[in-house]
Amino acid sequence: MNTMCNIALPKLKHGVLCVMLLFGMVITMFEHRAFAAENLPLWELGLGGGGITLPQYMGSDESYSIPFVFPYIIYRGERWQVGQGGIQGKLFDNNQISFEMSMSVGLPVRSDNQARAGMPDLLLTGEVGGKLNWYLHDSSSTGLIARFPMRAVVNINAEYIGWVADPVLSYRYYMPVEHGNFRTYIDLGLQYNSALYHDTYYGVDAIYATPDRAAYTAKQGLHSVFSKVWLRYPYNKKTELFATLQARSLASGIVSDSPLVRDNTYKTLTLGAIWLFATSDELVSTQD
Repeated sequence: MNTMCNIALPKLKHGVLCVMLLFGMVITMFEHRAFAAENLPLWELGLGGGGITLPQYMGSDESYSIPFVFPYIIYRGERWQVGQGGIQGKLFDNNQISFEMSMSVGLPVRSDNQARAGMPDLLLTGEVGGKLNWYLHDSSSTGLIARFPMRAVVNINAEYIGWVADPVLSYRYYMPVEHGNFRTYIDLGLQYNSALYHDTYYGVDAIYATPDRAAYTAKQGLHSVFSKVWLRYPYNKKTELFATLQARSLASGIVSDSPLVRDNTYKTLTLGAIWLFATSDELVSTQD
């Protein structure tokens, strides 16, 4: 997630769309491919909700807290799966490689953000692309995946504003049921973006330069390194609690010297729950 609405949602020109897309911050935490050998329903339907706090954009020193809701839809087919992480298709019968859609959103940031005072608003964006997954290790309680996503970015005016790539090494641990049944997810990764994307968010044209904000042209390269920790706890058969914490550092990135980067750290916290409304009677094994 790249940016955050920095005014009250009802005042946004695209406020309704902004609210609808908020669940994009959260859905990627719910990967539909399980590591533990379990018999789970073929499909599940539910609703999730909670709250998130995060900076207005990566590098901003202003942050917001906001509630959200999102649909929870899972389908565990033999060849294709649909989950909160997207649509996944298996490329090879050995199941060590898979390919799925990768999607994200960047919410608007208005010029009343202090760092961007007097500059044009940042528009709502959508990111769409693919993600290659390489399953390095898979056991009844642990798993290790290398993920290689790349997405094109387009704003709400249908203008192409570059591409982003954020390869990740993901570790999963399932605690035995008798010890609490917690599920822990740990990701380590980096983000590498195009010059056009960087310039959209961090560039400063000469006309917008001030004594405290020098003109700046961004280049292609490393944006940041990050880690994410996710916790999921099945409270009962119909309710699951979750929490996520993401920490990102822009200090080693190519845009760290932009005058729009006021804070080289980026931290988000999410708390919420999922309620299941219906599940299929048919069960499928998650052991690939």
